Formats: sequence, structure tokens, C-alpha cells
Amino acid sequence: MIEVNDVVQFTENHKWCGCLGIVEEVKPSKYLIGIPLPQQGAAYIFDDGSGIERIGKAVMVPNDADD
Repeated sequence: MIEVNDVVQFTENHKWCGCLGIVEEVKPSKYLIGIPLPQQGAAYIFDDGSGIERIGKAVMVPNDADD
């Protein structure tokens, strides 16, 4: 089961194939995944779970801007 702060990798049939991302939000039928882009910020991608595989749990995650 994929949860918030899990590290995922996009599978070979996905546009972002091979990229790693961190699950930012879990909704009933989709996941919001943040992909860090060096010197550019981050890209946020929604996936229904069919295009990602769980790699593990992120040990360090960025602070939420609201804190």
C-alpha cells in the first residue's frame, strides 16, 4: 500500500519512466507525486497507481511551507 512520504519510481510505460518521486498526497483513486527538479523546483504528477512502484519510505522530506 502506497502512503504519504513513500518514494516511488515511475514504470516503463509512464512518460516519467525511471524518475523517482515522493508521494505528497493520497486521494481515493489517485496519488499526487512530487518530483524534485534540480535548480527548477518540482513537478507534480497525478497517477492512479498503475504507473508507479513503491521503492521505500523517504527519511527526509522538505518542510511544508505552511509550518
